[in-house]
Amino acid sequence: MSLFKSGRKQNEKINRKRSKGPSIGNLAKPIKAARHDFDEEIDSDEELDKEQQHQAEFEDEVAALETTQDKRIRLAKQYLRQVQEEEQERDEYEDETQLASGMARTLKESYLSAAGKSHRTLGSKYTGFDLENATSLHWKKQRFSMTCCILSADNDYLYVGCKSGLVVRWDLKTKQRTAYFQAKSSVIQSLAVSHDMKYLVVADGTEEIKILDGTSLTQVNTLKGHSNTVTGVVFRLNSYQLFSSSADRTVKVWSLDEMVYIETLYGHQSQVTGINALSAERIVTSGGMDQTIRIWKVAEESQLVFNSLNEDFSAVKFVSNDLFVSGSVEGSFSLWSSGKKKPIHRIKLAHGQQDVGHPNWISCLGVLANSDIVASGSCDGFVRIWKLANKRRTIQPLLEIPVEGFINAIEFTSDGSFLVVAIGQEHRLGRWWTIRNVKNRVLLIPLSIDS
Repeated sequence: MSLFKSGRKQNEKINRKRSKGPSIGNLAKPIKAARHDFDEEIDSDEELDKEQQHQAEFEDEVAALETTQDKRIRLAKQYLRQVQEEEQERDEYEDETQLASGMARTLKESYLSAAGKSHRTLGSKYTGFDLENATSLHWKKQRFSMTCCILSADNDYLYVGCKSGLVVRWDLKTKQRTAYFQAKSSVIQSLAVSHDMKYLVVADGTEEIKILDGTSLTQVNTLKGHSNTVTGVVFRLNSYQLFSSSADRTVKVWSLDEMVYIETLYGHQSQVTGINALSAERIVTSGGMDQTIRIWKVAEESQLVFNSLNEDFSAVKFVSNDLFVSGSVEGSFSLWSSGKKKPIHRIKLAHGQQDVGHPNWISCLGVLANSDIVASGSCDGFVRIWKLANKRRTIQPLLEIPVEGFINAIEFTSDGSFLVVAIGQEHRLGRWWTIRNVKNRVLLIPLSIDS
């Protein structure tokens, strides 16, 4: 056999073996299938079940190894964790409940206050006053008697007018004067400040009403319409609705949103001596020598007339939307209800008399709105604080604070902790007589309240 022939046979055997093995094309399919199986997503639920199964098996093993004492400790810890979680959930629920309850209570109080239906009983909590720590505010340019004062809604600022024609703005935190306004006339009759201190309204002894910026006291506008001296100005609470009274015997309604006149209310037969308003669209006024008090229901375009007493009413203020107090030249202090023509309680000669037949007439009133606390001032040497008792049907004396001079204005801070008193040597409306040894100033008197 030749060498060439045997080599060819060997090559043929090799080729036959290669033809029997898998080709490249056939190899590609299982490789591709294997890669596809590798890329498949693992089912998370199956994985989780496996983990839980392993965990259970582990716990069973641990439980089998642990002693009875260890088991008790483990179960006690588990129970404590459960109690803590339940307690935490309960605390969170109670916090949320208390928060919701507090919000509801605040909203309710705000609504009742705005509606004039809230009532704070403070008369039994007042225990006295601290005259030794009273703050005296005076600027040398305010040479003559203080005639009026008004607090800002946040009790941080006090505006004071006097017979020198000056209006001064005081910062009560620093006890510093921050701004002033000089009127052309000689007497500031009345002041009113808006709830946000955007506007300060000044009755400056003329028939015009000056509108000032509440911070800088620069004049921004003038309201004209009255034909005689403007005697009083007051805002409706939390609004820019302004009411004014005048010696021309009228009451006018204004809107400071647009700086426009709205309407005129007629009825009084003499100079209007006092004016006041709260949250409702109602005004209470005193007519002085016409011996009437009137409640004006602005929206209904009607009025209630109270003329059962033959007295010259010098001051009047709302206690609530349905209750009000009055003071007269004859010295009587009266509590009224809008539903009755006669006062529900009256104290004659509330500040005594100088001599027989000459009572100390009440020059001003102060009211802690929607409460049972009121105050009155005269020239007898005392500021008198009264409480409304028996469901606010009677007036009872509470405190007598010795203050010399004519008490021309009284204001309470909104929490009732301070009494602001404007003092003068002369009565705010005239110069019939003078108390010479008195300093013209404003006193901030701390009141003691039992919490």
